[in-house]
Amino acid sequence: MDTSRLTTGDMIAGVGGIVLLISLFLPWYGVSVDIADVSVSESASGWEVLGFIDILLFLISVGAIAIVVAKAAGALPAELPAPVVLLGLGALAVLLVIYRIIDIPTEGDVPEEVDLSRKVGIFIAFIGAAAVAYGGWRTNSESPAGRARPPAADPPPPTPAV
Repeated sequence: MDTSRLTTGDMIAGVGGIVLLISLFLPWYGVSVDIADVSVSESASGWEVLGFIDILLFLISVGAIAIVVAKAAGALPAELPAPVVLLGLGALAVLLVIYRIIDIPTEGDVPEEVDLSRKVGIFIAFIGAAAVAYGGWRTNSESPAGRARPPAADPPPPTPAV
């Protein structure tokens, strides 16, 4: 594996994928119950709380890591637009995490004695997802195919026929 094949954007996307994967094991949500001078609190990881989104985030993180490792190993097919795939995977992960930041998964109405909170894992997941998206965008702008081409030179004026 040759890391000199990787751009800065590739490395950012790879680290973001690792961070996203690790964040699934950290606490995402917490619940506290205060009833009659008795207080109980519990927290749950992304794996425990999320229904299908945890599987998608897992696949996105593994996909981002795999693309970066394959590029470093020289096994990435040339026709695969890796920067665009990384950008798309990261953008999807960002949207999924934002959705879960806004909408805490609950079943039914929550009584006043129950306090639901977001924990550190969900914010670390957001950072990891954003890093995958940014890494894909940066790799796309660093690669020759992603750069804006300079305007073509004007053709020479026609020569008069003699």
